[in-house]
Amino acid sequence: MQLVCFDTETTGLDVQKEHIIQLSLVKFETESWQIIDQRDWYILPEGDFTIPAEAEAVHHISKAFLLENGVSLRSIYDELISFTDGCDMLSYNGNGYDAPILHYNLSRLGLDFDFENRRWYDALLLERIHTAGMVDEKGEKVHNNLTAAYTRYYGHPFEGAHNSLDDVLATIEVFKAQVGAHGWAWVERDEFGFICYDRWLTKNGNYYYLNQGAHKGESIESMTHIDPGYLEWMINKCTWTDEQTKRLIRSVLKIPNPSHPSAPQDTSHPDASSAPSNPSVANNLNPSRGKKRSKGTITEADLSLF
Repeated sequence: MQLVCFDTETTGLDVQKEHIIQLSLVKFETESWQIIDQRDWYILPEGDFTIPAEAEAVHHISKAFLLENGVSLRSIYDELISFTDGCDMLSYNGNGYDAPILHYNLSRLGLDFDFENRRWYDALLLERIHTAGMVDEKGEKVHNNLTAAYTRYYGHPFEGAHNSLDDVLATIEVFKAQVGAHGWAWVERDEFGFICYDRWLTKNGNYYYLNQGAHKGESIESMTHIDPGYLEWMINKCTWTDEQTKRLIRSVLKIPNPSHPSAPQDTSHPDASSAPSNPSVANNLNPSRGKKRSKGTITEADLSLF
């Protein structure tokens, strides 16, 4: 089959607000591992934008360079859609970062992408499984960033880290090594059929789990018992919950649309004493896979993955 591996360089870490400034895609054949075609664009954001010094220090893309060499995301949109048509996707941490930021960059322009009808292989998620329990010569947990993973398989780092095209080519090599070590059956995981734009949810089997916040690791079903008001807050008042997440919560829990969708939005924590919207679900809970943790949203540990 053919896969498209992709990666981005951006102005920052906030997937809802930051801009893509480099977008690279490589199409390859998974039987021969031969590259079929590739695209590499430097993206000039529409309107005013800044590139923080700390971001430029990583990817070495300046605003002056983009003003001279960049193209608009809108101008390459048709080619992006054509290039990826009919293909599943591969990335290194794209499920947690690059896919969501692509969604928000396109949606700001009134453009769309078919996120739901394809699989999203993520070599970072596979590498975490591959290295579970591994320690280095100092007895410390091994690193799983792309450079570390590539070095683990090939004995030396790759050149050009944090240039998105070089990162894509390295990701393909890491994925090839993962498949070689474990086989395709190990790669085909249920969660690769789902991308959550705002990173609220992750899928494992047939169930959805919170991927951040005070209840990270809890299944939606368990949340109807633990803190149903939190779910109500997510779909009714949280200012950055995407419509995809709201739709999934309502579908899984049979929560009706809010009676007052225009109610003022806020980011305060909901009343934990709120009654479940669907009490029948609360009586048929699946065990949680995680533990409730202290109040918060995205942590520094979460951000270190990107």
